[in-house]
Amino acid sequence: MKKFALATATALTLAMGANVAFAQTSQAPMTLAAGEATQAKESVSDTWITTKVKADLLTEKGIPGSDIKVETNKGVVSLSSDVAISDSQKATAVAITKKIKGVTAVSADGLLAGGATKADGIDKTKGAAHNAGEATSDTWITTKVKADLVTEKGIPGTDIKVETNKGVVSLSSPTAVTAAQKETAVAIAKKIKGVKAVSADGLKAD
Repeated sequence: MKKFALATATALTLAMGANVAFAQTSQAPMTLAAGEATQAKESVSDTWITTKVKADLLTEKGIPGSDIKVETNKGVVSLSSDVAISDSQKATAVAITKKIKGVTAVSADGLLAGGATKADGIDKTKGAAHNAGEATSDTWITTKVKADLVTEKGIPGTDIKVETNKGVVSLSSPTAVTAAQKETAVAIAKKIKGVKAVSADGLKAD
């Protein structure tokens, strides 16, 4: 009788252990998948914030938006520049960044405050400003198109590469998109101010 009871207890213990092991095995993949989904969501969110901040800095008059580098990590935005800017420009850049949805904090330690470097002569200054205006125009268009693509639901905006040359926007992607998504992307790009034409030959449609 004792032997039977002992055998029964041993069998129950083994069965419970197997159930626990099975539960742990079945739950682990679900937990991992959820973690990967969270990381993907954070990545897209940071990309959107970076693009949005860059677009707003470029469109703000009085600050060298094209010279300010923007990086985002889990909602924390870091601003930096290779050229000197004034204290007021630095304050403006920080204020613009703080207004963006999803931004949790702003670090502007990388912005070189102290005033922009002056050119040797008036003619050089005018020429540099003119060249910078042309470059900023294409840069602004690229950033604005990218921002609108990223924020548009239903299309893989983060996978679409945007390039602009004298107002002509070229769209491309390493992954295939549907014909409808391609059409939407082109329509969004055409609406941007300054865009003269849109080439979507680089978008691989299914």
